[in-house]
Amino acid sequence: MTKFTFIDIEAAWDEHLHEAYRQIDPVGAGEQTRNGQHRRRQACKRIIAAAALDLGIDEAGAISITGLSSWTTHDHGDEREVVANLVEHLRARPDRHVVSYAGLAAEVPLLNLAAMQHELVLPRQLRCGGPAPVRPGRWRPHIDLALELKGQGREWAHLSEIGLRLGLPAELFAGKPQIEAPTTGEGWQAMRSRVAMDCVLTAIVALSFWRANGRIALDQTAMLHNVASWCQRTGLASGAYEAPIARLQQQALAAIVANLAEAA
Repeated sequence: MTKFTFIDIEAAWDEHLHEAYRQIDPVGAGEQTRNGQHRRRQACKRIIAAAALDLGIDEAGAISITGLSSWTTHDHGDEREVVANLVEHLRARPDRHVVSYAGLAAEVPLLNLAAMQHELVLPRQLRCGGPAPVRPGRWRPHIDLALELKGQGREWAHLSEIGLRLGLPAELFAGKPQIEAPTTGEGWQAMRSRVAMDCVLTAIVALSFWRANGRIALDQTAMLHNVASWCQRTGLASGAYEAPIARLQQQALAAIVANLAEAA
């Protein structure tokens, strides 16, 4: 069985860091986006939530989800504790390949900044300048799915674009571009669900992509049904996700029934 851990983090702009930087470089700190807002420089962001989904797939294409963990600064105190929990989760699973979406540009730099400040050591899978190049056909310790999808092309695709192309409900991606630190307990619960669901969506896209490229044997429709059913059983498909996950599960089931009828 090949084992993966799909990760996602969310970070919010730290106005205090930005103001301190502005005192040093008012021109650089004053850069604006096309819509006139301050450009939120990466080093002025702090990690406020993280999640990790553990999943394995055997040679026959059967998947097994063995756990989903998530952490927020609301529940665990501060950025250091969130990152430390994610680091320990990955360090305790050295046999797993870590999968992120655009992680080399987003997660890894932010995790490095946090590890530097809080005197943490990143797990083997996420270390910069890590293991030697992997031979073709083998899995890397850290797989950046966005980079794999881009290949030799010029354009980067957002996770939501790929998900929509696969027929995933648009509601599963709602609110993703606007990430702010919540101010209520309800908001933090929604944040925790958001970062956890992003791990699930990354897994769906990754499994579909690897199947298309012959890396794994997989019944893609059955995978969608199984993942949606797992979300329902574990309670992840609640609140804003309840209806779209139920719809995904029903659509996959209908496709399975139709395929069976056609084969009969």
